[in-house]
Amino acid sequence: MGKIKIISRPDPGRLPEFRLPLHVRSAGANESMHDWGEYYPAADKPFVQIFWTEEGAGEITLGSRKIIVRAGDFFYHLPGDVHRHRTVGKVWNYRWFTMDGPLAEPFMRAYGFEQEAQYAGICPVTLFLELENLLKSHTPYAQRHALSVATEILALAGRPEPSPQADPVQYFFRKAEERLADPDFTAESIASELGIHRTTFTRQFKAATDGMTPRRWLMEIRYEKAVRLLTETNLQLKEIAQECGLSNAAYLCRVIRQRTGKTPEKFRLTAVRA
Repeated sequence: MGKIKIISRPDPGRLPEFRLPLHVRSAGANESMHDWGEYYPAADKPFVQIFWTEEGAGEITLGSRKIIVRAGDFFYHLPGDVHRHRTVGKVWNYRWFTMDGPLAEPFMRAYGFEQEAQYAGICPVTLFLELENLLKSHTPYAQRHALSVATEILALAGRPEPSPQADPVQYFFRKAEERLADPDFTAESIASELGIHRTTFTRQFKAATDGMTPRRWLMEIRYEKAVRLLTETNLQLKEIAQECGLSNAAYLCRVIRQRTGKTPEKFRLTAVRA
C-alpha cells in the first residue's frame, strides 16, 4: 500500500512549446507502507528521475544490484533504467521530481553523482513543494523557474554535510529550507536545539549576514516565498500563509499591505498584468 502524490505539467508526455535544453516534467511524494512495491519497464520512464528519502528505507534494483536508501539519501534514475522499487521495513517516504528534454540525461551525468545511495542530509521539502506549486501554475515563467529550483535541489545533494555545532548559521539556513512552513520554527528553537545561548547565536548570525538578525532574515524569506506563491500560483491566501509559516491569512494581508501599499488581491492582479 502507498500514498502517491503526482503533480505534472500539462500533457507531460510532450515537451513545452518554448524549447529549453531540459524541463521539469513532474514532482511529488510517496508515502509507502511495508508491503508497497512498484515496477515499470525502461520504456515507461524515458526521463531522469530524482529521489530524496525523508523517512524509513527502500530498496532500488539497478541491474543486478540491490541498493538500500535510507532517510537523507539521494538517488537518481536515468532514461532507460528499469524502475523497480519496494519498501524495506515499516515505511518509505520520499520526495521526487523528473526532468526530460534533449539534454536532461547529459545534464544529470555532468554532476558526477554515482548511481548509489548518496547521503545528502535532510530532504529539502520546501524546495520540492515549491516545484509542485510551480508545476501547478502552467505558465512558461513558472516552468522556467521550476528548472532553477530543480538545479538548487541537485546542488544541495552534492554539498558536504556540515556539523550543526560547527556551523550553527549554515544549519539554521538549511533547517529554514525544510521547516519554513512551521510557524514554531525560530532562531530561538534552533539555538535551544544546538545548546547555544540565543544571544550568542544572534551575534554569530549577524556576523555572517552583515548585521541582519535571524528574526528579520526569516521574515524576509517567508515574505519572498509568499510573494512568489501569490504571483505564480492560484493558491488561496490561507494556503499561502500556511506554506510560509505565517500565523494566518490576516497576518499575511497585513504584511503585504505594509510592504506594497496594496491588498494581496490587488498586488496579485498587478503582477499578472505585468
